Amino acid sequence: MGRAEEAPPRAFGIAVVGPTAAGKSELAVAVAERVGGEVVSVDSRQAYRGLEIGTAAPTAEQRRRVPHHGVAFLEPGERYSAGRFARLARGWIGEIRARDRVPVLAGGTGFFLSALTDPPFREPDMDPERRERLGTRLSSLDEAELRRWTRRLDPELERELDALDPQRCGRTLELALLAGRPVTWWHRHGEPEAPPLRFLVFCLGLPGELHRERIRRRTEAALEAGWPEEVRRLLGEGRDPDDPALSALGYDAVAALVHGRRDRDEALEEIVRDTWRYARRQRTWFRHRLPEDAVRLDARRPVDQLADRVAEAWEEERRRA
Repeated sequence: MGRAEEAPPRAFGIAVVGPTAAGKSELAVAVAERVGGEVVSVDSRQAYRGLEIGTAAPTAEQRRRVPHHGVAFLEPGERYSAGRFARLARGWIGEIRARDRVPVLAGGTGFFLSALTDPPFREPDMDPERRERLGTRLSSLDEAELRRWTRRLDPELERELDALDPQRCGRTLELALLAGRPVTWWHRHGEPEAPPLRFLVFCLGLPGELHRERIRRRTEAALEAGWPEEVRRLLGEGRDPDDPALSALGYDAVAALVHGRRDRDEALEEIVRDTWRYARRQRTWFRHRLPEDAVRLDARRPVDQLADRVAEAWEEERRRA
């Protein structure tokens, strides 16, 4: 007889993920209310103060209903990498569990989720002075040039290249040039920073045309809700347009609207186009990179129904443990 299959380790919490405009924030709050949870944002841009409208951060009402962690706590000039997120998130998760509550992760930055479920390698030592000089040089390159060099120095990243933002391209080039090995080598052979965490993962999805229409409606609502005023205030505070936070989707188009270089319709179409391109990359990532036992949810269904399903699965998980 074959050996019985080993049961998976107990889940540390729930993860509600999916592409932008799929309805993750609303579902996560509804789930947290049902299971006695607190939300941990898995979003690389909602972490920044002052960008709540353009990043579709959880509303003040949602944050009153359920405690949130990782939302609007960084200054726009600060760097927020997957590694930094993972270190902070492990602390938040530990504190939530110590209160006998359930961590409910919510967001669309897949690299952040995988930093917990498949932890990154411990970064090798790199000379700070050389790293600073290289960083200055890389900051002068546009996104296409960064990707060209990334492809050349780490060709195994070809499949993921479209999903890499300039920050991740820069880190890849740092490792290849200063540590002597490409990032894919470090993923295979480097020592993990921390043990992996398991979550019950639920991924929201929509048919393409409906998804694009949701993106349009959300963009229109953000423009009506004061997105131009949000950008005007950030620029009025003397924020550098190259700050990490201001690279969030749509902010360059809204800045052009504020300065009169675009009219409202032009800005709207540009934001919808760019957001849809990003959403398609997210859809691909979530199709191929989630744990095998991830559950796919139809985001067209009512939130209450979806939340009930997630809560029931969590209750089953507790009974199994």
